[in-house]
Amino acid sequence: MRLQRKFVIGIVLIVGAVAALVYTAVDQTKMYMLTVDEYLSTRQAYAGTTVRVAGRVRPASMEWDEGRHELQFELGDIQGEGVVAVHYSGLLPDMFAEGRDVVVEGPPDAGDTFEATTVLTSCPSKYEPE
Repeated sequence: MRLQRKFVIGIVLIVGAVAALVYTAVDQTKMYMLTVDEYLSTRQAYAGTTVRVAGRVRPASMEWDEGRHELQFELGDIQGEGVVAVHYSGLLPDMFAEGRDVVVEGPPDAGDTFEATTVLTSCPSKYEPE
């Protein structure tokens, strides 16, 4: 009886430790996905976190400095009227172009320019109507 109680206590401790590790891992890696309009209206609510903002690169807004690897562009809402200025330091993504749907990732701040740590591009669908 005593050995069985120790076994049950050991199993409960192991399950509790695994549950705690899973909870902290999920809590640290969760990220909010927002549209440009949602970001503009609620950016203060996400202070201290990392967010992803989805939108479309506005035409004639892209400035790429190849020597310094710095990219500046305007991210417009796909369905609305909002616009966010974005600054990114790093390699230019292969599929990045004006008019392309992109997702920028980074911490929101009170400034006018979103400082992106990552820029993700989406591939155009080959199943779009002609």
